[in-house]
Amino acid sequence: MKLSFHHQVQKEVNVGVAWYEDQNPGLGEAFLSAVLATLNQIQIRPDGFGFFLGSKTVRRSRLKRFPYDVLYEIRPDRIRILCLRHCKRRPGYGQRRR
Repeated sequence: MKLSFHHQVQKEVNVGVAWYEDQNPGLGEAFLSAVLATLNQIQIRPDGFGFFLGSKTVRRSRLKRFPYDVLYEIRPDRIRILCLRHCKRRPGYGQRRR
């Protein structure tokens, strides 16, 4: 199924990549790889992940190795990626996006 992205997602990815790259050269690339792998898993099995904070539409997939989630919705014609969020910051961040 096709992916579509909220306009803020690219910024969220870029901020994460830059932060990890500042921490340790090469870690930003590892973070980006984890994001892409998670998006691939969502695309392969969109209904394979649980709902976020009791929502009936927003699902969450966690990144491996990094404390981030991808929030998304399954729509009739596509999977809408709502946000890339840090697990420890602002717990409801991105849930209300469409």
